[in-house]
Amino acid sequence: MGRNFVITLFICVLSILLKIIMLVLNLNGIYVQGTNFSQDTIDLIINTVILLSVTRVIMYKLKDKTLKTFTVICSTFLIVSNFCWWLLIDSDTAYTTFYSPSRNEAFVVKETRHSEVYQLLKFKLLSKKLVDIRGDDGYRMFYEDNYKLEWMNHNKLKIHYLFDPISPNDYKNVTVTYKEY
Repeated sequence: MGRNFVITLFICVLSILLKIIMLVLNLNGIYVQGTNFSQDTIDLIINTVILLSVTRVIMYKLKDKTLKTFTVICSTFLIVSNFCWWLLIDSDTAYTTFYSPSRNEAFVVKETRHSEVYQLLKFKLLSKKLVDIRGDDGYRMFYEDNYKLEWMNHNKLKIHYLFDPISPNDYKNVTVTYKEY
């Protein structure tokens, strides 16, 4: 086995292991979420690295030119479809960050066609999803700055948000409980 093959295999195994770790974290309600990027972007990168490294490993082992061509076509299709899926879901994401009154806790709202509120954990790279909020027809109330925060006792936050921009008095609210880290 050549050195390039071993490096490619190592990258492949490492990427798959990273994907498994992220899936386990997701099952426990923990996500990779910064203040201006999301796990969807990281998933796109990891999926692409996995597809490229698996393709390269297969190419090392295949001798038949037809099978190599078929492998490249399939891999290209999967990479392009993965990228298109990301474009549809996550490319127009807007982020809003706010802090608790004590400034000890940070929260990020990720808005695509709905809003997801996350609390950033101690290291600010991982986050815990607190709630999903849906506006009328995909309305982005945080991006449009049509929300109010009410900090309550015992680590509770009430979010008042405009549900429908056509009805400027149609505010709804949701209460979330957060932990101090």
